[in-house]
Amino acid sequence: MKAILLKLLFEAVPAENPPSEEDNLGFQDPWPHPLTIDDVSAYSHGADPNAVFDPGDHPVVQTQFEALLKRRLSQDIAQHPPLFPWEQALQDYPDHLRSEADLTTLWLDHLRTLEVPANFPEEVLTELFGHCQRVARQTAQLGRQLVEAVEDLFPNQPQTLVYVAGLVARPNARSATTEAISSLDYTTASTQQQIALTMLAARSIFEALSLVVSPLTPSLTRTWTTTDGPLSVTASRLTDTLLEIRAELPAAGAVTLTGLSDTLHADRSSPGDLILQLTHPHPQTPYVLEVSLGQEMSPLRFQIVVEA
Repeated sequence: MKAILLKLLFEAVPAENPPSEEDNLGFQDPWPHPLTIDDVSAYSHGADPNAVFDPGDHPVVQTQFEALLKRRLSQDIAQHPPLFPWEQALQDYPDHLRSEADLTTLWLDHLRTLEVPANFPEEVLTELFGHCQRVARQTAQLGRQLVEAVEDLFPNQPQTLVYVAGLVARPNARSATTEAISSLDYTTASTQQQIALTMLAARSIFEALSLVVSPLTPSLTRTWTTTDGPLSVTASRLTDTLLEIRAELPAAGAVTLTGLSDTLHADRSSPGDLILQLTHPHPQTPYVLEVSLGQEMSPLRFQIVVEA
């Protein structure tokens, strides 16, 4: 291709009216030895005849074109950032994901105020809290809650777990015996004693996360301490067919109530109240209320039960 272009460039173009002899007077050819096709071939020896540029060439036009293309792509990406398949708009993500234990520590200020055994390890309390929140969504029976909340902490102890849970779940569990157990040092206690201490702590957590309303107790409130201020949740049995949930948030947040087939949600961008109303609640059926404060905090999960 290059040889053909050069040939067309240097070949003489036939003129319609050849110049006269007078026109040629005094004219001296500045190229006494004009290039021939053989010279071009020799000059381009080793080059690809189909290439416009030699492999080693890097013309200025190509450099400018690449710079312009990069600048255009950068502008397009800045104006229209690419999205993940699950996104409908640009979102911010944290630099790293918190573990479940890290998220649970956000509620530790209130956990420390609960009635838990003396000298109970904080790391065990943090892990236990995460288990209690998970179990509260599955069952409302205290004995089963206690077993499922601690079974990961004490594997391969099914009979001991069931036995101790039966003692701790009794209504008169706050006896002199349990008070004596709760005064034990967790680190030096036996395995069975550690199970009892852990279940006593789990019972306190479940009580702080549970709201049971009935004709005799139509309204109940739980208050949790947070770094932004107190968080209050009130469940009210307004009528036989109407349940109202009122959450007083110390900061921007959201609440979500989930049942067998019902899901209610509300959120706000500033501190204040959020109200959910559920018609015809199912009696004796645990509802889960998730309360979130900000984007960085894990939700606090309450269990709400309506008794007939």
